[in-house]
Formats: sequence, C-alpha cells, structure tokens
Amino acid sequence: MSLTLGLNTALSGLLTSQRGLDVISQNVTNVNTKGYTRKVMNSESKVLAGRGAGVQEGAVTRMVSEGLLKDIRRQNSNTGKLEVEQNYYPRMDDLFGEVGDDTSIAHKINDLFSAFQTLGSEANKPATQWSTMQSGQDVADLMTSMTKSLQDMRIEADREIEQTVGQVNTILTNIHDLNQKIVRNGAISSGTSDLEDKRDTALTDLSKLVDVQYFQRADGSMTIYSNSGQMLLDNQPQLLSYSASSTTDTWMTAAGGQFSEITVDGGSQDFGSEIVGGKLRALLDMRDKTLTDLQGNLDELAGKMKETLNLAHNRGTSLPNVSSRYEGTRVFANQGNIVPNAADTAARFYLGSTTVLPATYTSLAITPNVANPWQTDFNVTAGAPFTAANFPAGTVFSIDNAEDTANNGSYRVVSRNSNTSITVEKVNPRQTMQLQGSGDVMIATFDTSGNQLKQTTLNDIMQLDFTVAPNAPAVPYTAATIGTNRSLSDLETKGDHDQWAVNEVSAHVEAWLRASGYTNASVDLNSEGKMVVDVGDDTVSLAFRDQVGSTDGDDAGDATINFDINGDGANDETVEGFSNFFGLNDFYVNDNEHAILDSKVQPSTYTLTANRDLSLYDASGKLGNTVSVARGASLQTIAAAINAQTRTNESVAIASTSTSWTLTSNATITVNDDSGTLTTVTLTAPGPHTLQELAGSLTTGTLTGSVVQEGSSSRLRLTDSRGKELSVSISGGAISGSSMSLGQTLDMTATQRIEASVVPEGSGYRLRIRQTQGGEAYASSTLDANNKNLLTDIGLTRGATGTASNMTVRTDIQTGPEKISRGVVQWNADIGRYYMSEGDNTSALEMSRVMNAKTSVATAGSISAGKYSFSEYASATISVVAQASSSSKGAMEYQSTLNASLDFQNSAYSGVNLDEEISSMMDFQQAYSASAKVISVLQEMLDTLNSMIR
Repeated sequence: MSLTLGLNTALSGLLTSQRGLDVISQNVTNVNTKGYTRKVMNSESKVLAGRGAGVQEGAVTRMVSEGLLKDIRRQNSNTGKLEVEQNYYPRMDDLFGEVGDDTSIAHKINDLFSAFQTLGSEANKPATQWSTMQSGQDVADLMTSMTKSLQDMRIEADREIEQTVGQVNTILTNIHDLNQKIVRNGAISSGTSDLEDKRDTALTDLSKLVDVQYFQRADGSMTIYSNSGQMLLDNQPQLLSYSASSTTDTWMTAAGGQFSEITVDGGSQDFGSEIVGGKLRALLDMRDKTLTDLQGNLDELAGKMKETLNLAHNRGTSLPNVSSRYEGTRVFANQGNIVPNAADTAARFYLGSTTVLPATYTSLAITPNVANPWQTDFNVTAGAPFTAANFPAGTVFSIDNAEDTANNGSYRVVSRNSNTSITVEKVNPRQTMQLQGSGDVMIATFDTSGNQLKQTTLNDIMQLDFTVAPNAPAVPYTAATIGTNRSLSDLETKGDHDQWAVNEVSAHVEAWLRASGYTNASVDLNSEGKMVVDVGDDTVSLAFRDQVGSTDGDDAGDATINFDINGDGANDETVEGFSNFFGLNDFYVNDNEHAILDSKVQPSTYTLTANRDLSLYDASGKLGNTVSVARGASLQTIAAAINAQTRTNESVAIASTSTSWTLTSNATITVNDDSGTLTTVTLTAPGPHTLQELAGSLTTGTLTGSVVQEGSSSRLRLTDSRGKELSVSISGGAISGSSMSLGQTLDMTATQRIEASVVPEGSGYRLRIRQTQGGEAYASSTLDANNKNLLTDIGLTRGATGTASNMTVRTDIQTGPEKISRGVVQWNADIGRYYMSEGDNTSALEMSRVMNAKTSVATAGSISAGKYSFSEYASATISVVAQASSSSKGAMEYQSTLNASLDFQNSAYSGVNLDEEISSMMDFQQAYSASAKVISVLQEMLDTLNSMIR
C-alpha cells in the first residue's frame, strides 16, 4: 500500500512539474505578444485521509496590477486626445504660418497697406491701381482659402468621429463576447487567463477612444461605464450611433443642430456632450471649438476690415473714371406699397367671419398718416366698420378688390382712431432711414474734368414735391411709370430730417436727376432688393458727399443714419455714411452676408436684466410673432422662444397676378395644431375667391393669416400667437381651367424661416439667429426709457460669420481697377462750387490710414475685444495657433514620457522576463527529474517485492 501511495505521489509531482513547464513555455513563446501577461502556476499539496498524498496543479494566475492598469488607461485617454491634436495642430500651424512669412495673412494685410500707400503717391498710374486691386484680392483669396482649409479639417474631424464611434462599437462587442467566454470557462474551471488578457487589451484600446470606468463582477464578467455614468456594457453592449455630415460651413455647429448627435442605444441622446476624454472628445473639440474659434477670428478680421475699408472707399471718387452707375450691396425687404385714393368704393375687408363689403360704407379714403407718412390712414364715410372688438391695434386683416390692385394685401392695425378711422401698415412694412442731427448728403453731378454740373442736398430735395411744377420732371410721373412698389405720393413733400421710407428716398433722388435734365435717370431697388442708381448718361459722374450741415461747403463728415427695419418709428440700426449705408461704392463684397445675426460673446451665466421683446423679419416681412422674454432669461431660453414663436405655415410663391380663382367645387380648408382643429373655412363655388380673402377668413382666435410679398410673388402665411406648429389640409376646391386643385396650388407647408441657437465661442457663447433660406434677416426690439433693448443688451448685430469664406473685391473693380476710390468731392470757396480733381489722393491715403489704424474689435474665438490694427489682429491669431500647437506638443512629450514610465512599470510587473522563466524552468526540470528518480526507485523496490513473492 505504501509503495503504491509513494508511486502516486511521485507521479503527481511529475505531472505538476510538467504543467509548470507548459506554463513557462507559454510565457516564453509569448514574450513579444502585445497584451500578454506573465502566467504563474500555483501548486498545492494534496491531502488524502489526513495524510500527504503528493502535489496537485493549482490555479494559473496572471501577474497584473489592477491599480497600475487603471493609471495606464487613465493616461491612455489623455494620449488619445493629444494624438488627435498632434494630427491637426501642425496643419493649422502650416496654414496660418509665422508672422514673418511672405504667405501669412498678416504679411498679405501689410502688403495691402503698402499698396494703398503707393496708390496715395501714384494715384493715376494704371499699374499701381491694378496692383492695389490685386493686393486686395490676394487678401480675400487667402482668407477664402484658409476658410476652406479650416472647414475641410472640420469635415475630416467629423468623419473621424464616425469612424471612432464604429471602433468603439467593435471593441464593446468584442469585450461582450470575451465576457461570455470568461463566464462560461470559469464555470467549468477550464481557465480564463488568456481570455482576460485579450479583454484587458481591448479595454486599454477602448480607453484611448473614450474615457471609461469599469467593474468586474463575481462571475468574472466586466461592466463598463463612461465617466459621466453612461452604461456602455452590461449584459449587452449599448452601442453608439453617429452619422457624419456630408458638408460643413462656417455657421454650422453641433449646438445649432447642423451636426448629428452621438446617441447610445437605450441611453443618452447626446452622449458627445458627456464625453470628457479620449480621441472622441478631442475630435469633438477640434470640430466644434478649436477650428470654429479660429474661423471666428478669421471672420472677425475679414468683417472688420471689410466694414472699415468700405466706409472709407464709399467716401471717395475715381476721376477720371466716370461713375454714372452704382449698385448697392445692402438688401432691403419688399417695401409694402399703398397707393393713396380719396374715395375707393370697391375694397373688401376680411377678418375671420367679419367681412366689410363696400355696401357697408360709402367710400374709403386711403391717405398717408400725417405724423408718420410711411404709414397710412383708412377713413370711411357713411359706415362704422372699425369697431373696437374687430379692429384693435395689432389686428391683421386683408383687403381685395381695391380699385388700385397695389392696395390689395394684408395690413396690420397700428392704431384704431375711431369706428370710422384706423392707421395701418402693410405686413410687408416700409423700411425707413433718418439723418441724425443736422447732417446731410450733398448730391452732385460732374463732367469728365471734375467740374460741378448740378448740385443739391438730400434733405433739400426730400422737402420738394416732384408731382407738381416747378419741381416735376419734364416728363411727369404717372402711376404706371413711378416704379416697383412706389406710388406718386412717394414724390410728395417729406419732413425736414424726418424718417423717410427707402422708396421715398429713391423716388426723390431719381426725380431730382430727371428734373435736372437726366431724363433717363433711374434710382430704385432691383429685384434683389438692392439700390441701383443710374444717371443714364455715361459722360456724367454722380457723387455723394456727407456733410455736417446742408449749407454749401459745410465740412465733410459721415452722415449718421438711423435705420428702422419695420417702420415702427424706432431706430434698429445705426450706420455711418449715406453711400456706405446703401453699399453703393464698396471695395469688398460678400454673397448672402446678412443671413446671420450674432450676439456678442456672452458668459455662460448671462441672463437678461429686464423684460425684452424681439421681432424678426426677412425680405417677405415679419416672421411669426413678437417674441417676449422675461427678465432673468438665459441665451438658451431666448433661442427656444425664438424658434417657437417664428414658426409659420406657408404656401408656395404664387405670381401676384394669379391670386384669384374660380372654383368648380367647394373647398374646405382646415387648420390644426397638436391639440386639434383651430378653424375650418369653406370657400363655395364658383367664387371668385382671392388669396387675400382666404388669409382674412383664416384669421381667428390664435390664428393669423396674411398675404406677404416676395419679389413679384405672394405667399399665404399662417401663424399661431402661442407659437404652435400648424398643419393645413385642403379638400375639394377644383379650379376652373386648371388641372390642379386649390390645395395643390397653395401647397401649404410648415416652415421655419428663422433658426436660433446658442453656439460656443472662445470662453463664452453667442446667440445666433439664421435665416434658413439664406435671405436677409432683420431684428427689431422695443426701446425702453434708457434707449436700451434686447439688441443692445446682448449686442445682436449682423454677424461676421462667413465673411472670410467668400469676400472678394467688387467684380467691376477687378475688371476695371481705375474704379478704386482715390480722391474725394471737395469745395472751392473761391467760386462757390464743388469739384473733383484727377490727381486727388485723399481717399487713397485715408484707406492707407485706416488699414494701419487701431480699430475696435469684438471678442471672437480666443481673442478678447480690444483695439488692434488689422495686421496686429492677424498676428495675434497666428500667435494663438502657434501657442496652442506648442502647448499641445509639450503636453504630448510629457505624456509620452509618462506613458513610457508606466509601460515600464507594467512590463516589469506583468511582462515575461526570460531570465526568470529560465530559472523557473530549471526548478521545474529538477523537480521533474527528482520525481522521475523516485518513481524509478519505487519501481525497483516493487520489482524486488514481486520476485520475492514468486
């Protein structure tokens, strides 16, 4: 019995040593395998009936330090972030260059400054004019190129985000599979160490992509969370979802919703904002902060330089070049036109179920309001339709069948004067301008030598009546020849330094030119809403000179213009310079530059200090309701209110000549919100029925219908005073002579023309308001007793966003550099006349001066508000890039050293050391030999015993 036990004991030693050698062989062969940790076989003594019975194989353990692994993974997250930065920052460094580089933006701006200096001394040299234009275009081209590169990097980062999300999902799925195998193998004691190595490697890879924390359950499986607490892996992986954008633009931000959010299945709908480390965080920051901040700096530089140079350029002249035609760059809204009529006996009023037909009154007098001529008085005789119940201030109603078709449309009641009288404006209000103080604008024509031909001032001609002698042109105006959206009343006498409608100004300047003998002169808004001034004689130059007063020879000085965007009598924007206000002689121009309104950069804790309101418009008129925001409102609260209150439901654009229909079947129009039906209107066949009738009939309760102008077309627009989203259904309504029904013709659609968002920039946030179709956006807010409103509170103005992306020297200057302003209109006191001089360099020197002068610049990107010259600001931007790049490089060097140290410690503890393995191998080899010797001795003893028995 003892021999058998001894034999079994020795055999167990042999097997255990064999297993130990097997573990060592695994260690040795995996010495260079990534993620492999040294394994140690732990032997255990075997006890049988209280007596030692040899040795047995224990658990094979992994030599790992969990604390050290946590440190490595924590630092791995930083490494992932810094590696992304080191992929992008060197390229940004190359893009912006160094201040002294010939190709840097700072150097190009200095080149433009030098070009204007040279132009000042060589004003009439064609080569100098050309080189000045080219220097200006070089700056614009470089800004455009830099913008494209920045946006290309943003779209690259966005695509990398999508790829990284895919990698995270692959790793989570892999860890989930390993979890299942580990749990299964652990249950049957078949070994899990190699599987755990693979899981640790995957987890380390994951920590480089996104910050994580993890816990191991009793069954060996691992649960993974983000540091924000978002579950990523439990019993099942919770995969991420993200779809990269196919394009990007300077105004596009994640905060504005232009990039999709990273979502987690069954979890966070905006996981991106919760990520605090790793490659994914760095890519999000690169796309949404680093690159956008640099773009903000570039746009601020471009916008301020454009604004400053254009103001100086608009003051100037370019003799001997003849300047007989100007096309402005400011876009005005469609100007609501109302034609005076002493006795309209046909107009029909529509307001909900109230219809005021001509039968209920004798006549309707349509006359300009005395106090505010851009508004209109409606006075009826032999009737009293304007009751307090139906026509209070603010009510929107519609008119059709007016004797002058220009008077058809939708109106807003400004004030109710009595049951027979109301003051109104069209929902496409007239925009007005007013010269501040005693400032005026001298307008004159000159011959090719610069001698004055005709001269007046804007304030003088605005007080003339050009409909009657002696001021009327030789060919008097008629209703047919007055121009688009203008009426003969626009030519009548206006007040001294009063608020003048834009169309009144254009009509008076045109009439003065025609009365001065330039019979082909034209001054009017074109189809884009831009002012076009044409003398009609290409041998005559027209020039404008802002003055401190109206007297001939008064000192030159920019006229300050108050611009009222909605005709409510309050100033919404202040602009310096008459020509500059219209953009008649700009040096730099942009496309769609005013579709965005931006506030100043505000701190994250910003709130309003008073109750405020805000009305938003585009070229078609007011969009939605006036937005009311209470004291204490944050930028996010303001943005949410804007988005809710500017919702509309609109028809397609319909030719203004096709807004009346004869029906062959009744049409039923139903308007709903999320709670049900708001109103139902039936138009009975045959009619005819008009768009104005439909708008007025739908105005009831919280619903307002109006007909707005958009170019030469009209739209039906519906809004809800509560800011509810509306849906419209139209049944029936077959139209005589058309294959389309009324519903198909109108094609009513829920529309969001205005989109507000709060976007991060630098150390704060901006409120950004965007006209979603790329059109002009206007904002108006009620002034308080201190002349403050929402616009002044948050600094809401036309945004510089996007300026650098498509700024260019005006096209006709590119093809004709002689049109660059070099001189100015001057006064000759000896002869009492104005003149222009061919050798005058006043304007060129002024542009050189402003290029090098310190200008107030708002906070943008990472550069705080202050006074900079343009080259200084460009240099500051370059310095920001260089400093950030250097800082990131230094951090990466430190991180690499730290990583190397941690890897060394981990390798020393968990890695395979060949010397140690050889030593262990020798131990097991000796133990194996000893066990074999014991077996051999016992075998001999057993043989001896057997022979004795035989």
